[in-house]
Amino acid sequence: MEYHDFEKALSKPRIGRFLLAAKQDKEKALKLYRHNIELSKTLFGLLGIFEVTIRNYIDHHYRQKFADNEWLKNQCGQGGMFSHPSFIKYGFEPRTKILTTIAKLGNKYSHDRLVAELSFGFWNYMFAPIQFLVGGQSLHKIYERRPKGTNQKLIFNELDEIRSLRNRIAHHEPLIFNSRDEIMTGQTEKTYGIILKHTEWLGFDPLKLYHKLDNMNELTNKIIAEK
Repeated sequence: MEYHDFEKALSKPRIGRFLLAAKQDKEKALKLYRHNIELSKTLFGLLGIFEVTIRNYIDHHYRQKFADNEWLKNQCGQGGMFSHPSFIKYGFEPRTKILTTIAKLGNKYSHDRLVAELSFGFWNYMFAPIQFLVGGQSLHKIYERRPKGTNQKLIFNELDEIRSLRNRIAHHEPLIFNSRDEIMTGQTEKTYGIILKHTEWLGFDPLKLYHKLDNMNELTNKIIAEK
């Protein structure tokens, strides 16, 4: 496909950033765009597995803590963790998100469907200060292989970096250059490293869990070769 067709399909501002990174070389701009798609595809595959894993571990933790297989719904009730006054004080609304999702599911509701419907951001924020506090300050223990001294704040901040990368991919944002439109994969590679690290902390070998899905090194080498 010719450059002008891509520009027409994707919009001048979107493809124009790749043209700037390619120093006005249209063929190179298209190559960079394809590399970005390949990188996004690979990372989204890893993120899909990681997201399901982390939410399942959080769910299992609270099922055991509350001895309740319906803990999400039941902790929205009076005296439950999601009804804690701190949420009103600071404007967080996990209870609203849970109840809205339950209503949307209607007669298709089950706890497992509710777990799957809640966003990665919801699970990420289970490590936020208030959620962590009212949940008993023990959620970090799901990371069985975390280094000594690893605390809730570090886990929350790193999960938030993963969430940010996920959102950038979902919104088709470039992952292969910086704010000055220079070819650079450092930040993306850093977040990729966090995904692998958290996977290991949860007790899994990334090489096995992401078998045949992870070709990050190959892709980043291709991208850097275009500099």
